[in-house]
Amino acid sequence: MKKLFCLMLAGTLAALASLPAYAGAPEAVYAARTEHEGETPASMLYAFADGTYKEYILQNDVTVGLSGGEDPTEHGYIKVYPQEGSRMVPVEKIIYTIDEGVREYFDEGVDTPITITGYTKYSGAPEDYFLSPGDKVAVISPSGLPGREQTDLTLEGLRAWGFEPVEGKHVCPETRTLEDCLEDLRWALEDPEIKAIFCVRGGYGATEVLDLLGDGPIAAAQKPIIGYSDITVCHGAWTCAGLPSVHASMSAAFKEFPEACAEAERRMMAGEVPAYECAADANCRQGTAEGILIGGNLTTFTAALDTAYDTTALEQPYILFLEEVGENMQHIHRALTILKHKGILDKAAGIVFGEWTELPADGQGNYGETRGGLFESVAEMISRQFLDGAEIPVAFGFPGGHGDANYPLLMGAKARLAVSEGSYTLSWPTE
Repeated sequence: MKKLFCLMLAGTLAALASLPAYAGAPEAVYAARTEHEGETPASMLYAFADGTYKEYILQNDVTVGLSGGEDPTEHGYIKVYPQEGSRMVPVEKIIYTIDEGVREYFDEGVDTPITITGYTKYSGAPEDYFLSPGDKVAVISPSGLPGREQTDLTLEGLRAWGFEPVEGKHVCPETRTLEDCLEDLRWALEDPEIKAIFCVRGGYGATEVLDLLGDGPIAAAQKPIIGYSDITVCHGAWTCAGLPSVHASMSAAFKEFPEACAEAERRMMAGEVPAYECAADANCRQGTAEGILIGGNLTTFTAALDTAYDTTALEQPYILFLEEVGENMQHIHRALTILKHKGILDKAAGIVFGEWTELPADGQGNYGETRGGLFESVAEMISRQFLDGAEIPVAFGFPGGHGDANYPLLMGAKARLAVSEGSYTLSWPTE
């Protein structure tokens, strides 16, 4: 069981981050495993208070399949069925439980005080790039598979914001293929009535869709895409095509988000760009920088290096934004080491670190543990390991990423970062 528990710790958070928006957090997570050709597949079922569930198939810590449905179960609990050939064997052992009294992970860099000091109208090229009231917005999911409730929440939310959402053909079906996802994205780009693209969720898979699409349709369409997490690769593709995009919440924007945060996203979609002022902590480094804003999710951004979506290859000064969810300090250190070795951190005019969410609370995977000590925080690790001697402005704790607030960022557009003692500002100067 110890081997399974390690598997659960590694895989649970990643799968949980990609859950559809059912009735709040799951009340319990059930899992079981079976050996198959030297590998360790596991079936995980997330039980919700309303009696619904979703099942994820894990194999060697990676979600490789999705099954299950919204079937009612007794008292909100369900059994787990490990795979044995084509036969399902019931197992009733609870391996991992989530409730309000247990914290299996923690967040860092969240709850940074933030103020929107004003809005400016986007004045860059192309003109009339952003939305007007009543414009049609394509609702698609080039990454993970969303649920029906999650998709409906997005449709209703966009409608309440004054836009006309149009759902793609292949957003929710569990039988959808890569070609189906490509069809939705191509339609969203090529339909002249569609003025913007709103992604329902992140997860994994957008790179494969973009690889089949090519860069021609993006540049020709001249319309923004909205999303974050796995949509980081889309922001890279848009920036490389010379177009801005909106790093912002997806379906979560319409549920339990701070009003100011959701309003900022709505206004940015309409071309009104906020200027932010945030509280600075002791890890921040003072200075001022300008450059196009690039980045997003650390893992996704790092995986896009040396590809057609690598924004660091553009001959432009850049400000780098990075955030992460569900990765331990060791994995964060590994990704940042790649950026360091490639000179990406050194070439940055400035860096903004967002939130680090769902870090293992027990210190498992805390980089430095094999060297006689642990770092007290990700920010401390970054400061000591990656910023020694750096003479650029660096901000920590911008409320953007996978936490309870995700303030929108205009990617691929010229931004200005100014860090002083006690506070820092992030804005997009008019041309």
